[in-house]
Amino acid sequence: MPKIVDHDKRREEIALKAACVFLEFGYKELGMRQLCSHLNMSKSAVYHYYKSKDELFKAATEAIVRHDSGNLADLPLAVDATTEQKIENFVHIFQAIESRHFQEMKLVFDYIDVIGQEAVAEDASIEIANNKYQQLLAQYIDAENAIELYSILIGLLTHQTLCGGQLEPEYVRSLASKYLA
Repeated sequence: MPKIVDHDKRREEIALKAACVFLEFGYKELGMRQLCSHLNMSKSAVYHYYKSKDELFKAATEAIVRHDSGNLADLPLAVDATTEQKIENFVHIFQAIESRHFQEMKLVFDYIDVIGQEAVAEDASIEIANNKYQQLLAQYIDAENAIELYSILIGLLTHQTLCGGQLEPEYVRSLASKYLA
């Protein structure tokens, strides 16, 4: 009897694994052969699901955002949340991203080095990440101020990276509460 494969599930698994590989090894110096090796897959198997490294990178970007979205599913939605719950949602989103932020920023700048800074505004992978995280902030915190909240989130994550240690949750709460008050 032939093996039944859920192709959508398999694509998602590959994309999530690829996200980890990209985070560890970057984009620029990672060839398809190396990427497939780290995925423990043949090139033909990967090409069955994704036409190119760029397509897989885009799918990996979407997969990591979906993963984050899934981890937030139990949070109250902004339309039903009190200000305190929205602040806690912001802290939760911050904490969900913080452990990999430094690697993500290295990857983003490595990727931008390949595509060129002039191409960033029209790049699908960059747009996906920006839009999806803004949508999460809109959904769980404040739809009208999602762009500003995204700037605060990225700023806090970068601040934490440059401080060389974790920001206290109370500090993150205090900045979120100043903005949401």
